[in-house]
Amino acid sequence: MMAEPLFGAMPGLARNFMPFLVYFMICLVSFVISFYMALKIKPTRPKDTDIIADADLIFSVPMYSGLSILAILGTIEGLEEGWQFHWFGSRGHSRHFVMLYAAINLIHVPITLLKKQNFTYKVLMSSHHAISIICMMVGLLNDRMYFFGAVDGICEISTLILTIFFIFKEGLVGKGPTIDALVTISGVLLWLSYLVFRIFLFPFWLYLYIAEARDHYEEVRNNVVLINLLTSYLKQKTFAAVSHVERYLYPSANVFLFLLSFHWMIKITKGMLKALNIGQNKSGKRTSKVKEQ
Repeated sequence: MMAEPLFGAMPGLARNFMPFLVYFMICLVSFVISFYMALKIKPTRPKDTDIIADADLIFSVPMYSGLSILAILGTIEGLEEGWQFHWFGSRGHSRHFVMLYAAINLIHVPITLLKKQNFTYKVLMSSHHAISIICMMVGLLNDRMYFFGAVDGICEISTLILTIFFIFKEGLVGKGPTIDALVTISGVLLWLSYLVFRIFLFPFWLYLYIAEARDHYEEVRNNVVLINLLTSYLKQKTFAAVSHVERYLYPSANVFLFLLSFHWMIKITKGMLKALNIGQNKSGKRTSKVKEQ
């Protein structure tokens, strides 16, 4: 059985174009409002404050809250269904997650380039956004495999916690002993969320994807040999029917996300140990220093 063309037949273009455009406009308006709010608080911020970064933090709280909720609901829906829904389901919260996620990433591309960050950060994050946009757009164009997007999307819980951590750390809500304590608490929660929702999640995604692709590809192939008349029906429910991007870029993207998350996990771990005063020598000096991102 032959796979579909590189990007698939794109039956979802007509169905998803307008809803996606609505999500994109909501994100765009939300960032404009966030930028206005960042300008309003600028007099209370340090002189070298990055307004784009402040606006991004404000923008990210409602956006990643919505993504996290849709990802959780979409994953629960999918787990209650079967493998057919995982691969070819085209309804539910997972579809809306994919649309919102793609829209947010499109908005985040120029934000990433405009923020005052080092070149390595911009390259890594721009690569992440580009790969994510391609994967999500292919899903929308082919109107399927939203469940796998929602499972991946659970990782945005850690992004939400990261946003809250930086809101406290950068002093957007003030400074003082209480804020310092909240920075430490959110830092520990950030470490836990990265461990569970990224370091553990992406290998689980790969296991689920590969297991279903292997098991049901063989199942359908054997049925086709026995009952040739059902070939045209069965081939629509196998790994061999989806496009090359869905077959190979999706798992490759998860490997990339795992490696990227592992890279950040090392830095987050060092930062948490520093905040908890763990890793000092007898003279009271830190045994290691963390270069702030």
